[in-house]
Amino acid sequence: MIQLSKKWGYALKAILYIAEKSPKILKIKDISLDLNISESLLRRIIASLEKWDLIQTIKGRTWGVLLKKELKEISIYNILKFSWEKLWITTCTSWLDCSNKENCNTTIVLWNLQKSFNSILKLYTLDKMINKK
Repeated sequence: MIQLSKKWGYALKAILYIAEKSPKILKIKDISLDLNISESLLRRIIASLEKWDLIQTIKGRTWGVLLKKELKEISIYNILKFSWEKLWITTCTSWLDCSNKENCNTTIVLWNLQKSFNSILKLYTLDKMINKK
């Protein structure tokens, strides 16, 4: 069973919030207060999203954050992947700890399920989520 972490949920909430306010530069403290996410956790999330070029931080007097890419270029898959989540639906599809993958009858089914899962996550971009399409 897939269970996503709170960090991923917070990353999704934060990037959606930033996307809805785009192109306005937002302060992390304001985002933290509005979303009820600790500022220290939000800073770590923002750092990981910036590392993967989804968010841009602006230094100086107007210090804040804004999206670096267009809404249609950022999918749930990107956010999940870039928030350091494991995208595997089972350990079998991660190829970890599987000594029987060549002889396993379920490998093809699990890999097709994994591909479908990833495809669905890639379909939902920020523009579609904000516009609820």
